Amino acid sequence: MPIPQITGRTRTSRRAAAAPVPAFFLYGEPLQPPDERLVHVETIASRSLQHNWDIRPHRHRDLHQVLLTQRGQVEARVDEIAESLRAPAIVVTPPGVVHSFRFQPGTIGLVASFAPRLVPELESGGSNIARFLERPAVLALDRASVNATDLKVLGDMLLREFGRSAPGRHVALRGLVAAMLANVMRLTRLSEAGGPDFAAPECELVARFRRLVELRYREHVGLAAYAAELAVSQARLRRACLSVAGQSPAELVHLRLLVEAERQLRYTSLSIAQIGYHLGFHDPAYFSRFFTTRMRLSPREFRSGRALP
Repeated sequence: MPIPQITGRTRTSRRAAAAPVPAFFLYGEPLQPPDERLVHVETIASRSLQHNWDIRPHRHRDLHQVLLTQRGQVEARVDEIAESLRAPAIVVTPPGVVHSFRFQPGTIGLVASFAPRLVPELESGGSNIARFLERPAVLALDRASVNATDLKVLGDMLLREFGRSAPGRHVALRGLVAAMLANVMRLTRLSEAGGPDFAAPECELVARFRRLVELRYREHVGLAAYAAELAVSQARLRRACLSVAGQSPAELVHLRLLVEAERQLRYTSLSIAQIGYHLGFHDPAYFSRFFTTRMRLSPREFRSGRALP
């Protein structure tokens, strides 16, 4: 069946204009083969100091990121959200979302990055971590409330655990990240009225849709099939995706196809035609047109190194 086409008017987001915005593994680092067990933790200063405390607009294909400032100030832009916040503050960035930061020199805090496939393992007992991570957010936190949590201790433990190679390191990191997120979620629910409702039904629907896309994106089923399997109308699915992710359902499917196409072009020796067949395209020429239209580079040009880092 044909790839679902984008119809009607959609909200334009920075993610939709994917080609001009660089995609990194971590900021400034080339894309790498996906590591489904990845957890990476670093201080804000360790990376931003190298860039004069200015992290330019970019995106991560396969990483959730949670940034926590403990002291200092940050001008953060995440998708269409732009805020200037004094610490303590939290920034939640889902995969594929364009974001940038300008930190006050000397800002103290940490950034935890982890693979999407890890999220189900972080949830326990209906913790709703997946819902929390689905929507971009830039939030000021109350210092007294932060001091009443274990965030400072958990941050120190995360940095220490990440910096050593002890047995059980990955298990410990996952547990610490889950505990950190649980503490952050408590704080965001205490934030000012009008803040994002991370337990909203729309977030849950989009999270379910993303999981379904992960299973079926190579089948090229129509949006009607996705909506039917989710037991919602196409109109409701579209509204939820536009509200939560800033993109239509079709655009999210296309993005997942592009992510896999980039991986295959970068990290395998398969021919372009073979990659097209692997991704469910019955016509290699159609795959090339699909890729070129959205990336503004042909698959051959992308593989030759003309793509952005």
